[in-house]
Amino acid sequence: MTESWDACAAGWDDNKDVINYSSKAFVSLRKVVDLTGLRIFDFGCGTGLLTERMAEYAERITALDPSAKMIAVLESKKLSNVDTIVGEITEKIFDLRPGLVSGFDLVVASSVCAFLDDYQLTLALLKRLLKPNGLFVQWDWLKSDKCQTFGFTENQLLSAFKQAGMTMLSVSTPFSLVSEGGEMEVLMGVGMNA
Repeated sequence: MTESWDACAAGWDDNKDVINYSSKAFVSLRKVVDLTGLRIFDFGCGTGLLTERMAEYAERITALDPSAKMIAVLESKKLSNVDTIVGEITEKIFDLRPGLVSGFDLVVASSVCAFLDDYQLTLALLKRLLKPNGLFVQWDWLKSDKCQTFGFTENQLLSAFKQAGMTMLSVSTPFSLVSEGGEMEVLMGVGMNA
């Protein structure tokens, strides 16, 4: 899977749909949280299109992606308050980087979770990154009649957040994108490490 993302890295920031998605995700994020002075973990950051926007406000961002080439594009942007990690979120990362545990005010995952092999386990691991009352925000495609095989339903998010021990603050469809297959809605879940 990482190889396919590596292959996309060079032209990722030129893709109009990707730019549009990250821009709309950022606007929806700003409506639910003030980013000023926050420590943020960007899970599955890709080339950092969302990271760039958040960096203007955040105190510090740690951006993780399994694709070394995606991370290289982000690093080339030379954002002074962004640290990068090439890797995946596993139990091992907490041993290698103990400073990650309970260190973040906000964890974001933009168009990432639907690609995970074990979403529930990953959600539990991401919760460990959050300070008490820290927020987790996720954007993925809304599974619907138009999109049956990919994404999540509102009930799937509610159940997963509850099982991970997070309080669900909101579930919404803040934006949609039009593609050749029609209009696809994006589902946004906001949870708190209660």
